Amino acid sequence: MTLADILSVEAVGDDHWRAWTPPGSMRPDIYGGQVAGQALLAASQTVDPAYLANSVHCSFLRRGRPTLPLDIHVERTRAGRTYSNRRIEVRQDDNVIFAMLASFHVDEPGREFDHPMPSGVPDPDDLPAPAEARLWDPALEMRSPPVASPMIQWWARVTGEFPADPTMHLAAALYASDLRAGSAAMNAVGIPAFGEAELGDDRPTSGNFGSLDHALWFHRIPKVDEWFFCDVRPLTVRDSRGLVLGTMFDRGGNHIATFTQEMFLKIDEST
Repeated sequence: MTLADILSVEAVGDDHWRAWTPPGSMRPDIYGGQVAGQALLAASQTVDPAYLANSVHCSFLRRGRPTLPLDIHVERTRAGRTYSNRRIEVRQDDNVIFAMLASFHVDEPGREFDHPMPSGVPDPDDLPAPAEARLWDPALEMRSPPVASPMIQWWARVTGEFPADPTMHLAAALYASDLRAGSAAMNAVGIPAFGEAELGDDRPTSGNFGSLDHALWFHRIPKVDEWFFCDVRPLTVRDSRGLVLGTMFDRGGNHIATFTQEMFLKIDEST
């Protein structure tokens, strides 16, 4: 199954779409990046094609159930000359599991300044391909350079065919931004990143972990079927919450997007 298949949504009424979780994810819940990408793709269909997403602010309210359809409702909150805004809710069994505020902007050139890509990052072609895909990123090829914990870095690209539509690439970049993001906060307080505990590792691995909210700002239209790079660093971990900052770049070092994510970290200290 391709990422385009995973992100697909079906129009079922006025400003109402339906989406699904692909079978075989082996997760008891729904990967947050999937829901966010599907919600953004639905909202993108309510604006003029000249308007592309420039930011999203997401709240994860309940754990999704992968066996149930996702009902996506879009509210057209503002239509301006250069910006338009949408409010999106995703529901299962009449419960809101996810909410998003999305902003869309027409191309409006002006003066520029860019945040630089970290130096010394190996090219993806110089990194080994993983032996197998992770359970939560079956549609992306990922390669990770060696870095000092708690920082997380990776290169990724979509495998298989992918549409040229820029709204699909924006939704896919949002999907990808949630991959391993919370692991930087977990690493910062001595919890192995998801699925990365090794034999003999005595760090705590049990507890209740998950995303609370996720905000992302797009600076350029990404091309996710080409290599792109992500750098994630923890900012603060306290009060059973962890906040991380992520930056995304294309292979040429151009700044694609910036995101923040907060997660809850309820560690089982008895283990």
